Amino acid sequence: MKKILTLICAFVLGMGAVHAQVHQGETAAGVNLVYGSEIESLGIGARFQYGVIDQLRAEVGFNYFFEHNHTTWWDVNVNAHYLLGLWNQQLYFYPLVGLNYTMTKVKTPGVGSDEENHVGLNVGAGVEYELNEHFGVNLEYRHTIIRKVDQGVIGLGVNYKF
Repeated sequence: MKKILTLICAFVLGMGAVHAQVHQGETAAGVNLVYGSEIESLGIGARFQYGVIDQLRAEVGFNYFFEHNHTTWWDVNVNAHYLLGLWNQQLYFYPLVGLNYTMTKVKTPGVGSDEENHVGLNVGAGVEYELNEHFGVNLEYRHTIIRKVDQGVIGLGVNYKF
C-alpha cells in the first residue's frame, strides 16, 4: 500500500509541469448524474466553476438524490480542483478537496420523519475531456467524510464554459 501511495504522489507531482487550460477568471456551469453509495440512489446535480488562478478552480455544486427506502438526501459542496493536463490540451486529471453540507430526511410511515444535517469534508479526483472550446464532459469520484455517515459519490457530467 505504501508503494502504491508513493507512486501516485510521484505521478501527481510529475504532472505539475504540464499546464492545464483553465485560466484565472474563466467560468463554467454544468449538470451531472450522480450515484450515492450510502443512500444507494441516483441523483441529479448542478455546479458552477470559477478559475481562481491558472490550473486551480473553485466549484460550488448541489446534488439531489432520489428517494430510496423512505430516505431523501441532498448536499451542497464547495470544492477546489487542481487541473493537470494529460493529453493534447483536451484531457485533464484533477484531485479535489472541499467542504460538504448534507441534509438527510428519513420518513417512517405512521410515525413521521427525522431530519439530520451534517457538515463534512470532501476528497476525490476526476477526469475531464474538452469536446471543444465551450463543452466538456467529466467523470468524478468524491468521498464525503461525515462524522456519522460517509458517502462515496460518483458523477458523470457535462460543462459549458463561458
